Amino acid sequence: MLKLMKSSLRFVKHILFISGVLACLQCNAPSPQAESNPDNLKSESQKTENNPDPLKSSSPQTENNYDKLKIVQDLPPVLKECSGLVYLGNKTFAGVNDGGSKPVLYVFKENEIEPRVVKITGVKNNDWEELTSDNKFIYIGDTGNNGGTRRNLQIYKVRKTDALEKNEVIPEIIAFSYEGQTRFNDSNIHNFDCEAMICVGDSLYLFSKNRGNLKTDLYRLPNVPGDYIAKHLSQFDAEGLVTGAAIRNSIDGIQLVLIGYSADNTYKPFIIKFDNVDGTHFFDGPASRTLIAEKLQAETVLYYDDATILISNEHTKGVKGKIFKVIL
Repeated sequence: MLKLMKSSLRFVKHILFISGVLACLQCNAPSPQAESNPDNLKSESQKTENNPDPLKSSSPQTENNYDKLKIVQDLPPVLKECSGLVYLGNKTFAGVNDGGSKPVLYVFKENEIEPRVVKITGVKNNDWEELTSDNKFIYIGDTGNNGGTRRNLQIYKVRKTDALEKNEVIPEIIAFSYEGQTRFNDSNIHNFDCEAMICVGDSLYLFSKNRGNLKTDLYRLPNVPGDYIAKHLSQFDAEGLVTGAAIRNSIDGIQLVLIGYSADNTYKPFIIKFDNVDGTHFFDGPASRTLIAEKLQAETVLYYDDATILISNEHTKGVKGKIFKVIL
């Protein structure tokens, strides 16, 4: 009887071992559902590409290095803190200094060191950070917002002819706030600063300088006087602090460039270029990122002609402000 019980026990153990092996084989085999549905084999990144977040865009697709900046000229000494620069044609520029400086435009010819001063009357330079223009007007962006506390963001609109001919100009005022900003407590890691702006058609487009996430948010508002909430349109991963923008419409299509620098206090400049822009869908097309070897607090970018981009830097830490030529 004892021998029979031991024999039965060995048989049961053998059956259990075989069952365990079969179960493991079944666990490792692909399921019929996975084989019949190829989407189940896609990675999470592939699935994300098929269902993108409409407010986000990928990082620049290509990266280049640029180590041969060509100096065009020194900035006029009075533009020591040049935060905005615009080309008015006929070898003439207009520039502004940033917050706390006088509310004036400095208009100068190439290689001129004593600019003509145009007073913008009735307003203050709270934090002027950008200039842009269209065929008839110059737009001065009083949009700097380092701490995220400002409730008086404004853009001043002046006629080009007035800036070229008069010594004092009364501006039209475009006041705005940001869609989505509900907190105004002082912070150095918020996403509601702006130093980059362009004008397209009847609208102004603002590109934010995000210390919080190092991306740039795109906002739109009308370019006529009024008080508006700037509408949030999209977002791009700039991987740094965006400080200027420029747009060009040529026979080759629409091209947008953004300039900025690294957020680690090393002032490593970069340019992001968007080619073949579809209308005002600035972030939808291909993008390339160019890293500039020189250490500069790059603040402005503008198109001089179809082949040439000009950038300028703010005088800081012993590095004088200059205008440089870049060919991308």
